[in-house]
Amino acid sequence: MSALTRRSALALAAGALVSGRAEAAAPVHRCEDLIDSIGVNVHLGHGGTPYVARFDACAAALDALGVRHLRDDIVLTGAEPEGQFARIAALAGRGYRFSLVFYDGLTPGPRVPPEKFAAIARWSGGGLVIAEGGNEPPIAGRRDLPRLSADHQAALFRAVRMDVRDSEVRVAGPSYIQGNIAAAQNLAASVDLGNIHAYPGCEHPETDGGGSLARFVAASRPVFGPAPVIATENGYHTALATGSAHLPVSEGIRARYLPRLLLWSYLQGVRRTYLYELIASFDHGDGDPESRFGLLAYDGRPTPAFAAVRNLVRLFAGVGAAVPGDIAAEPAAAMPDLVSARFARADGALLVPLWLGIDGWDRRSLAPRPDAPPQAVDIFLSRRPGSVRLHRFADDGSVRVDGLAPERRVPVQVTDRLSVLEIT
Repeated sequence: MSALTRRSALALAAGALVSGRAEAAAPVHRCEDLIDSIGVNVHLGHGGTPYVARFDACAAALDALGVRHLRDDIVLTGAEPEGQFARIAALAGRGYRFSLVFYDGLTPGPRVPPEKFAAIARWSGGGLVIAEGGNEPPIAGRRDLPRLSADHQAALFRAVRMDVRDSEVRVAGPSYIQGNIAAAQNLAASVDLGNIHAYPGCEHPETDGGGSLARFVAASRPVFGPAPVIATENGYHTALATGSAHLPVSEGIRARYLPRLLLWSYLQGVRRTYLYELIASFDHGDGDPESRFGLLAYDGRPTPAFAAVRNLVRLFAGVGAAVPGDIAAEPAAAMPDLVSARFARADGALLVPLWLGIDGWDRRSLAPRPDAPPQAVDIFLSRRPGSVRLHRFADDGSVRVDGLAPERRVPVQVTDRLSVLEIT
């Protein structure tokens, strides 16, 4: 996997059409499955942050975003179910579902005893669907740490199985980072889901470099075995003045990349990707990455990335005219770096996302690269459609919609900004 090229990686994408080569057996994915694969991180137990100080505004932002899966770390204060769990239960009552981190005591923050699982599930008001092992435990630091991490994970797995044998709660492994995962013990018997933090850094989502999603997944296999994988953290920050090794991108590039990242992760088989994070927890300036991950700025202002993700979710959940039966849509000719797939929407529309999986960011100048020339792609439909619309995502998060001629041959100019054909 370490030698995976971009083209061969694209060829592995479930349902992806690579280099414009028509895949006769390419599946039609369900739009609701893509939407279900999207989550976002929150910090409802962190006092002094907007999540607590402006909880109602955060809840309203979540409603506007349209993402129903949330991830949070458990903060036990001795006052449960007040505080964090009151907020979790309130959101659970509105239909939100949670992955909650059971800290193992190896990272900063109090350990969450696995034997408290039943109480935590009760306090969560029916919203708990994933019980997650330790968050980025630094197990390479000492010989005994891999064992301590594995023991905590095994205890969590037993606690979930003992208390909710018939429930839908699943157990995810610890989120070992790349620098630690080689030291981990095999946890395949103690997980339902593998867990990765698949940040690409400043690389594009489809990269075959150090931020390659395929490499993150491959590195997790010796630990989690064949279990389905979730990415409990992923995304980009925009702290352009940072000295951190985690390099930034601009607001516009983040808005360009995030819809691609969510689609790419889904097509690569990642069961769910939780973006980091809903709102910036701090405002320590442009040198601090933790202050610039939020889809909402610290003051609650929606960023272009928020608009881009919201518009992706709205399009894939939207309402259109019904399609009378199945319809095929395939690129006509080979094209390097082209990514495409087919999605059936609940109302009967067929969506065909198209983009070039190329790098749009110059990490040295900290500026977008000059736009690559658009590439002409002909999409051939198996029969004449009723209507065709093209949704073009922009770097400010907006989407331009153009009507196209309802013919069997649909010409599209494809760039590294996501376009989606909507066929009815």
